[in-house]
Amino acid sequence: MPFVIAAVVIVGLVSALNLVLTLAVIRRLRHIEEHGGATTPSLLPVGATIPELGQVGRPAVIGFFDTECDACTAQLQPFLDLARAYAPERVLAVVSGPGGEKYTERLRGGARVIAEPAGGPVCLAFPNSAFPAFYLLDEAGTVRSCAVTVAKLGTPVTA
Repeated sequence: MPFVIAAVVIVGLVSALNLVLTLAVIRRLRHIEEHGGATTPSLLPVGATIPELGQVGRPAVIGFFDTECDACTAQLQPFLDLARAYAPERVLAVVSGPGGEKYTERLRGGARVIAEPAGGPVCLAFPNSAFPAFYLLDEAGTVRSCAVTVAKLGTPVTA
C-alpha cells in the first residue's frame, strides 16, 4: 500500500509541474501574439559603420543567405532585382551552409558571392541572428537600412 500512495503522489506532482509549464508556455505565446509576433532579429543598427571587408571592400548592398532556409530561397529573386540597381562589384552575397552551389550559380553575375560557414569572417562582422539578412550601405560603409526581407529594405542608396 505505501508504494501505491507514493506512486499517486509522484504522478500528482508531475501533473502539477506539467500544468505549470503549460500555463507558462500559453502566457508566453499570448505575449508574443500581443506584441506583433516573435522578437525582432538582431541586425547591425542603422548608422553603424562596417569595416572594410578585405578584398571585398565596401559594398553598397549585402545579402546573407543560408542554404537550409526556405525564406532565403524566396528572397533570392527580390535580392537579384535590387542588385540590378548597382554595379555587380558593389553587391555582396554571403552564402552559408551545405550545398551553396545552387545559390552561387543564381547569384553570380548580379553580385560577388562569398561562400563561407556561418562562423566565417564576413558572417562574424555582422551580428545577424536570422537568415536572410540584408543591408544597404552608403559610400562610407554606414548602414542606411537593414531588414530580413528585401521588400522591407527600402529604396537603393544613391552612390
